Amino acid sequence: MLSLLELTARQMERGDYLSRLYLTARNQDDLNTVRATGVSLDTDMEQLRNLVRDPGQRSRAQNADSCVQELKKQFFAQLQQSTEADRMSMTRKVLECRDIISQMQLQEAILLKQRISEAQQITYQNLIAGVVFLLVSLTVVLILFGILLRDASKRIEMEKQISDTNDRLKVTVKTLESQATETNLLTSLRGELQLCATPAEGYRTAQRYVAQVLPAAKITLFTVNHSRQLLDLATTSDHQAQLMDGVPLDACCSLRGARARHRKPGNSEVDCAHFLGNPPQDYLCLPMAAHGQALGIFYIECPEKCDSDKLDAHLNILQRLAEMSSMWIAGLNLIERFESESIRDGLTNLFNRRFMEISLDRELRLAARRKGDLSLLMLDIDHFKRFNDTFGHEAGDQILRKVAEILRDAVRTEDIVCRYGGEEFLVILPGMGAEASFWRAEDIRQRVSKLRLDFPGEATKEVTISIGVSTFPQAGQAVEELVHSADRALYNAKESGRNRVQAASSPITV
Repeated sequence: MLSLLELTARQMERGDYLSRLYLTARNQDDLNTVRATGVSLDTDMEQLRNLVRDPGQRSRAQNADSCVQELKKQFFAQLQQSTEADRMSMTRKVLECRDIISQMQLQEAILLKQRISEAQQITYQNLIAGVVFLLVSLTVVLILFGILLRDASKRIEMEKQISDTNDRLKVTVKTLESQATETNLLTSLRGELQLCATPAEGYRTAQRYVAQVLPAAKITLFTVNHSRQLLDLATTSDHQAQLMDGVPLDACCSLRGARARHRKPGNSEVDCAHFLGNPPQDYLCLPMAAHGQALGIFYIECPEKCDSDKLDAHLNILQRLAEMSSMWIAGLNLIERFESESIRDGLTNLFNRRFMEISLDRELRLAARRKGDLSLLMLDIDHFKRFNDTFGHEAGDQILRKVAEILRDAVRTEDIVCRYGGEEFLVILPGMGAEASFWRAEDIRQRVSKLRLDFPGEATKEVTISIGVSTFPQAGQAVEELVHSADRALYNAKESGRNRVQAASSPITV
């Protein structure tokens, strides 16, 4: 704007100078230059009006334009005739126009300063705003960065918690799997023990299931014998185990302490006394007990391929297996005891009369179905009442036990020896005919006749027996008939002088 005003002022001075020059010299070139300068002034004034925004300046611009137009009129009016007064009037007009232009320049300079001041103020404000914005932005960035850090920290902590939770979950899953495996093993053991009919089967089953937990270990089961004084070797997974059979109960430290004992170097180095040679360095003894009574021990030896840590890790399930086995084996022992008491004679440990009747009926049916032989031996101790009356019931009991031992030794495994009542015995001989059973009876008679007993204050006494023999089907085809025939043959033997064998179906005598 100032440049345009400066240019306009110079154009006006030039026009004034050229117009004076033309009026003096009347040179056509000067006239053309004056006209061109007028055109330039018009252009400058047009630009000036377009550029002016201030109302006061716009009024001055209009005045300046009017002044220029008046100046042009006076100049062209003087082209025909020019007087000194006209020239003075034109000079005043030029000065007037220049004065307007100068006022505009001065005002524009003031406005320019104001604009510069405003611009500086705006720049300062913008700078302050920028700084504030920058600070706010930095604050926001720091806040966001803090939030990110917090979120990252929380995420790291959460990931750690998730990792810890996963680890605990893995441990829990592993524990549950182990517990499930143990539960399945215990359930399977319970089912197997339910199928066991004898304590011996229970021993083998328990030993087999312990071996499932530690396949590489050497496992042996000791049981307390009937005298409750010794430990007998019941079953073992290692046929070359260097273990003693029939050792005292206090030979095992686990029975002494009534708890499981893991003997290993650096832990417990007191050795049990149930070894034949030098004891191993690493073994476990688990006591078996039920209803307050010791039943035996599980001996578990760890060779090199079964490390000691694995033995400790499975101690809980091993104890549970031992506890369950103990309860079932105690039950089997009790059943065996009850069965033995229900079918055996308490004095001689032979089968009793009830068992004899059941067995004889079964064997007789079997012999009839197979069309085979079956013989009975009815035995009676000669003069037994006299022994009882003379030497007392204890002497009588001794004779009964000795005769029972001879009978057990003299018969086959499949033969059934029973105490029929008092001093009478009955032997069932499945598959044995009349002649063979007669000579078997004679063998028994001879063995008993060699028996000698000493009683206080008396000479050595001889014991003899009489035997009656009956054979199916010659002497009878029913239980009662066979027993009656044997009893009648026994009576005949007694009547014939005792200490002899008499057959019911033939006149054979000795």
